[in-house]
Amino acid sequence: MYYVLLIYPSVDEALVGAIRRQYDPTVDVIAPHVPVVYPVPGGVGRDPLISHVRNITLGSAPFEIRLGALYRSADHWLFLAPVEGNEELRRLHLRLHTGLLAEFRATDRDYAAHVGLGLFLRTGATYDWRNPRGEDFDAETYGAALHEAEPLLASPPERIDTLHLVALPDEVLEWFSGERSTFPRDSRAEEVCAFTIG
Repeated sequence: MYYVLLIYPSVDEALVGAIRRQYDPTVDVIAPHVPVVYPVPGGVGRDPLISHVRNITLGSAPFEIRLGALYRSADHWLFLAPVEGNEELRRLHLRLHTGLLAEFRATDRDYAAHVGLGLFLRTGATYDWRNPRGEDFDAETYGAALHEAEPLLASPPERIDTLHLVALPDEVLEWFSGERSTFPRDSRAEEVCAFTIG
């Protein structure tokens, strides 16, 4: 099991749901979300993790974000990203990666807040977020999805005052890392705890 810490933003549920249903293999695993802490192994311990996150969130203040940018990630996802609130999200991410989570702070990539809308791989390609291959990208399908997602550029601002700790099954992370070639369709994220910021 792995833990992730995330925000469930307010999004156009009908549009985001339709896009994700068509292009996102994780649509039935987890709701649209902005990750604040990427997956960490369950070995950190549920109770120590809850205590750590609670201490950080109590010392933080709510903030506003506005989703309104679309871009392709290095590993071929279409992301809906904030155009406001990025610095607050980055600071929160860094504060959370102290103490118990210090060793999990990413060193090979910067934190990028986003909502995943879809993954665009050519038929037969195996997904591996750490080692994406340019030749695996499905540009035509990505272009269609990008056009469908354009109305999301006008998303309104929203106040962020809650974080969610979620458990992900091992097989989901095995797929993300390329160890598993097919997505585990019956896997589901499980809410562990919600934290009020401030």
